[in-house]
Formats: sequence, C-alpha cells, structure tokens
Amino acid sequence: MTRRIPWIPVAVAVAATIPTAGGPARAQVIEGVVVDSATLAPVTAVLVSLSDADNRNLRRFLVDADGFFRFVVPGPGRYSLRAERLGLATRTLPGLAVGPDDTVAVRISLAQRPIAIEGIRATGSRRCELSTDLGAATHRVWEEARKVLNAASFTDSEGLYDYELEKHTRELEPGSLRVRRETRAHKRTMTRQPFESRPVELLVGGGWVLEEPAGNRYFAPDADVLLSDDFLATHCLQLRAGPASRPDLLGLEFRPLGEGSSGPDIEGVLWLSRETGGIEWLDFRYRDLPGLLDEHGSDQIGGRVDFRGLPNGSWIVSRWHIRMPLMVLERDGVFGLRRTRLIGIAEEGGRVVEALGTRTRRVAYAETGGVVAGEADRPGGRIAVVGTGVEAGVDELGRFTIRGLPEGNYQLAYLHPALMGLDRDYAVTDVRVASGDTTEVRVRTPQPGQVMARACSADVETWDPDTGVILGHVADAESRVASGIPVVAEWTAGLDIPPRLRVRYGSEHTATGPAGEFLLCGVPADYRSIRVTAGSGRARVSEDVILSAEQPVVAVSLELPR
Repeated sequence: MTRRIPWIPVAVAVAATIPTAGGPARAQVIEGVVVDSATLAPVTAVLVSLSDADNRNLRRFLVDADGFFRFVVPGPGRYSLRAERLGLATRTLPGLAVGPDDTVAVRISLAQRPIAIEGIRATGSRRCELSTDLGAATHRVWEEARKVLNAASFTDSEGLYDYELEKHTRELEPGSLRVRRETRAHKRTMTRQPFESRPVELLVGGGWVLEEPAGNRYFAPDADVLLSDDFLATHCLQLRAGPASRPDLLGLEFRPLGEGSSGPDIEGVLWLSRETGGIEWLDFRYRDLPGLLDEHGSDQIGGRVDFRGLPNGSWIVSRWHIRMPLMVLERDGVFGLRRTRLIGIAEEGGRVVEALGTRTRRVAYAETGGVVAGEADRPGGRIAVVGTGVEAGVDELGRFTIRGLPEGNYQLAYLHPALMGLDRDYAVTDVRVASGDTTEVRVRTPQPGQVMARACSADVETWDPDTGVILGHVADAESRVASGIPVVAEWTAGLDIPPRLRVRYGSEHTATGPAGEFLLCGVPADYRSIRVTAGSGRARVSEDVILSAEQPVVAVSLELPR
C-alpha cells in the first residue's frame, strides 16, 4: 500500500531520509507532496519531473487533488525534482541523496505568481535570440510555453487518454481557403496519441518534407520536437505582438538559424494567452521546399496545431492540419520555358472528438465542432455544405441547423427537391465556421433556371424557361461504368398544318464522361414524352421520361445489354 505524506504547516521544502529496519531489500523511493506556499494546502495539476545527477530526465508525474507524487528511482545516488504549473513559480529541489533502501520524503511549496507575460511588450525588433542566451522577456515567455509543452509531452507519453478522432482531407481554393472538396473519417478505434511528428533528429537532419515516388510527405512539430535540444539549437526565438483582432495574445516566434539543416525547414509562432500563459495554438509554414515547390512560398502552405488544457493539468492537441501545394507544370508556348502554377491546396488534419481517461473511462474532453444555423427564404428542401457531403433539412419555417463542422471556410448550397441534386455545387452564400461557436446565416435560394443554366454552361438570361435537364449515368451489364457512350434525347416537336401534314422532331446529343455520367440540356419541360437512348446498334438501351415546370430535372440510369 502506498504511504501518503500528510501536509503540515511548514513554509519551506524539506527532505528527510526514512531508514528501514532489517529485512528484505527495498527499492529506493522519492515521494512527497506539493503545497501552496501561502495556504499550505495541497496543489493539484502540478507536473513533477525527476532527473539524475547528469540532469537526464528520468520520469514525470502529474499530481492529483491531494498533491502527492512518488518515484521509484533506479538506484542510490543524487537526484533532482522540478515542479511546475501555469500560474505558479517553478521550483527545483537539487541534490536529493538517496541511499540503498531509502525512502526520501519531500514537501515542495510553490508560490502563486501572476502570469509573467501579462505586462510584456513585443517590440518591432527583428533580433532573433538563441535559446542558450534568451533576453529576459523572451525567456519568461518561453518558460510559460515550456510548461505547456512539457505537460502535453507527458500526457502523450503516459497515455492518459484514449482518443476518438475525426480526420479529414480537403482541397482548398488558394487565397480564400474555401473548401472545394472534403472527405471525413470518424475513427471509433482508440489511440493513445492523436498527433505525432517525425523524430526530431530526422527532421533536423533530413528536413520537414520528404520527396517520395508517390508524392511528398509533410511533417508538423509536436511537443517533444519543440522541446528538444536539436530543435532549439537550430532555431532562434523572439517575441511578436498579437494581431490587432487579438490583443490578448502574445507570440513566441521561431525561425531557423540557416545552418545545420540539410533540407526544408519550418518557421512559425506559438501564440500564448496573456492572461493564463497557456499556448492557444501553433502556426507554422515551410521554408526552402524542394525543387519547383519553392516557387510558391505561400503563407498558406504550412499548418496549425491547437492545444487545450484540461482541468487536471494535462494538455492535449485538440486539432491540427497541414496544408500542401497542389501544382501543375506548364511550358510556355513561345519559348518552351517550364513554370509551375498553384491550382489548389491539399489539407490533411483532424480533431479530437472525445478523450476518455484510460483508467477512469470518464470523458475528460469532448468537442462538437462548429454550428451553422440559419433561415432560407423558402421552406422545405435541404441545405448542403459544398464539397463535403454534409446536408441538413429545412423545416416548414425555413430554419435549418448543421452541427459538427470542423473549423474552416465553407459555401452553402440550397437543394431544391425538383432539381435532383443538380444544385449541390451551386453556392449561394459563404460561411466561416469556428469551433464551439454558432454562425447565423440567411440563405437566398436560387431560381431553378439559374441552376440549370450554370450546369449547362449557358447564359441565364437566354435560358428557355420551358426547358429542363436530363442527367444520368450508363453502365454495362456487369455494372461497370461506360465512358464515351453516345446518348441522345429525342421527342416529337409538333405538326405542320396544310399544305401538307408533316411531323417534326427535336433531339439533344452528348456522350458519357469518365464515370459514365451524362447531362442533356434544353429538353422540353412541358409534359412531352422524351426518349433517352444510350449506345448504338444492338448494344443500346432506351427509357422514356417526362419533364414539367414542377419537375424540370429528371435522372435516369441505363444499363447496356450484353
């Protein structure tokens, strides 16, 4: 049974060796309690680190409500303890001598200290300070950031939580960062570490971007990387003022020294709360990308890692993303010169949906994402988030709510029941989604003719309101898509009256695309029977459809005969 040391009113830290009676050999132990130096009450959520005589970090322990900690040390010798928590002064007890079979009991008193960065001002100086010779203000900010990073590193290394994750891949529009396409995977399998970087020695020695035959791999820094001697030896630090919209933040900027790295590097900013000293998030971007990639050193090529402190003093990465360039290589038609063009940004990332204590099985953290709530100018139908597959119904009052969207810039589309999804990519409004917030929007729904004209690449002003669209796809008898197949829509146009009777016909032609899809535009929407035929000769199939003003779009699925 573990012996708990009661806290008693002593204002200084003490160390005592408790001898053991004769008997079987016992392990060497350092145990103790962390108390508030003013109230002498136990302090929770303090990270206590054990180091040996060579200053090597051996173990860490996050104290709970009774302030107690216990280490079994590897053997006799001298050890040091370091206790730290945001809002408290860091305390180190060096040179604790532990003999054979000893239990050393200590009490560590920590003083309440207002967050040191509250009054720090970031100047416009571009001086970049080495980690071994930081200026006083930069050092104070780094100490607060280091506490958070240490706690995050401990949380991961000890496996305090099982995580339920949602990961995503997106294609974004350069500049606006609107989501063009998105896929999401909800990971119900649990993992002990939601976000992990490459070993720091490989990052510093080989770079943050790996060129591989299947495509480049990009890496982001985790807490262990930012704390490492290798990273701090090759990057310098300086303070940066928060943006005008966030005066409550103070930035700790890092950038490479320009030596010691043999590949692409990163620079970025750790954004800390002036009030709490905690890290809010990390922004970073890549430098010296390989080959032609470096022609597009956009600030949007990089990533972000969000940190979240939990009530028990642990810290987790709650969400993250990495953005990578999508480019095409072109040749100048006159001089034959090669050039690259940025056509999009690929984003990979994720968020923690829920964190469960591995021992308690209680929810320690849960995030529902952002919410979009709004009102459409007509009832019924659905609201779709363009490119994501996410939809929500519109009620009889025109209201709708979309929950659980990851943070980002999106476009909304209104899906009219009569348009068969033809309007899924017809954006009617932009919306910015923030995690934990609700964004209110009003949606003005488009007219069906506007949607059909755009889908058919036609001028909306000249679109015939008495016509509609037939959409569909063609497959063979084995359900394989059939591309390049001719498709025709035919109908009776009318009758010519004397001098002689003559029946007139109308038709529209197209061919199936790579996925077997087709679109026939400008067909009559006046209850006339229209025959749609795919294929030719004996390998063809037909189906009759009818369009109307109430249903101007129909969908057909055709299967070619064997």
